[in-house]
Amino acid sequence: MKPFALIFTATVLFAQLAFDAASVKINDTAAGDTSTHSNAAGLQMTNVTLRFCIERAYRMSEPQVIGPAWLDSDRFDINAKAPASTADSQIPDMLQALLLDRFKLAAHHETRQLTAFALVPAKGSAKLTRDDSATGGGSFSTGPGTARATSVTMGRLTEFLAGPRAGLGLPVVDQTGLTGRYTFTLRWTPEGTSPSQREENGRAVDAPPSIFTALQEQLGLKLEKRKLPVDVLVIDHAERIPTAN
Repeated sequence: MKPFALIFTATVLFAQLAFDAASVKINDTAAGDTSTHSNAAGLQMTNVTLRFCIERAYRMSEPQVIGPAWLDSDRFDINAKAPASTADSQIPDMLQALLLDRFKLAAHHETRQLTAFALVPAKGSAKLTRDDSATGGGSFSTGPGTARATSVTMGRLTEFLAGPRAGLGLPVVDQTGLTGRYTFTLRWTPEGTSPSQREENGRAVDAPPSIFTALQEQLGLKLEKRKLPVDVLVIDHAERIPTAN
């Protein structure tokens, strides 16, 4: 399939979805830790790579972003304030606009064969509540080990699973065959944090399972690793030094 160019520009995106104010700085501390926090009020990212920012902005996994080696080495701090009444689900689109403006990001999409997870129904019926009430994209909010969705498509779920917050590290392709919209809550223990118990309302309770087990037990879905045609983002240009704040 021939690559196709990104059809939006920084000017158009800023006119539609833009942070009220944003600071983008090079982080040269050589620190190993990174942190990211976002909600309807804005976005704070500390010591992150540009690759991670692109993954977050375009809701993609690491193998889906193809570009120069420095995307994985140079580090940045981003602090951005969102306008009032912003939905958490709009933050990635605002980050897209910010990257286009400050890093002069230029890229195009291609389809390539990659190792990916296929999201498919598990044995038995799916444990999902059909909810076609949303007139827009529904709502999808996440926290550490938690995702809450109201009236969203399976496509929105696969976008989340492919992104850095789910921690799967591979693209995810919707092969559930499920149409319509669904409301659900998914709880799991993120990779690398495997406590046997956690505190809830002042008492110890069993920690949630891995995201693979949680999908099957809570939503009736499972992930199967396959070779699949996957949408990738090829970075044609990005400035290593962001424009001034």
